[in-house]
Amino acid sequence: MKPLAVQEILPIAEYEQRRSQFRKEAQAERDLRRIELGNSCVIIFENRMTVQYQVQEMLRVERDDSDDRIKLELSCFNLLIPGENELSATLLIRVPEYRDVDNVLQRLNGITRNCISLDIAGEPVYATFDVDEDTLVCDSDVFYVRFSMTPEQAAAFCNPSVAVALRSTHEKCSDTVPISAELRSSLIKDLSS
Repeated sequence: MKPLAVQEILPIAEYEQRRSQFRKEAQAERDLRRIELGNSCVIIFENRMTVQYQVQEMLRVERDDSDDRIKLELSCFNLLIPGENELSATLLIRVPEYRDVDNVLQRLNGITRNCISLDIAGEPVYATFDVDEDTLVCDSDVFYVRFSMTPEQAAAFCNPSVAVALRSTHEKCSDTVPISAELRSSLIKDLSS
């Protein structure tokens, strides 16, 4: 999937005029791409629209839509756009009360070690996390993850007769959630672009 370019980002004044409709569409997209894994984790699959929405909102909050600022935001947020034969997602760890953040993260330590996968016909495609590979410690409540597939796995994902599910095998967040037909159709577009 092609990264976002500076010229695709709307100036703040124009975004303000379109914001209501843009937010509605982006929220519908994010809702479709959201999967809850147990009571502890939420995965939201990212694409160009969800990323552009985040960039537009960041620029709006910062009140800075200079080319330099847009380039800076895109240098970070474009990393969320999936590459060839890849899906990318944001993994959110639910922390019901802020004072419990350390306890929740401690409980989910190890989740970055081959615990989250897309199972394609029973074959796991493990998420790779944006963490220090030496420690693989759960010290954040937000992670960016990628599911990098072989061309054969991507083709199987695109075949509706092949079973696909999102799985967590972590003892404190163990769950298997089949990918709905509607979500799968959307993710197939990501793999095809």
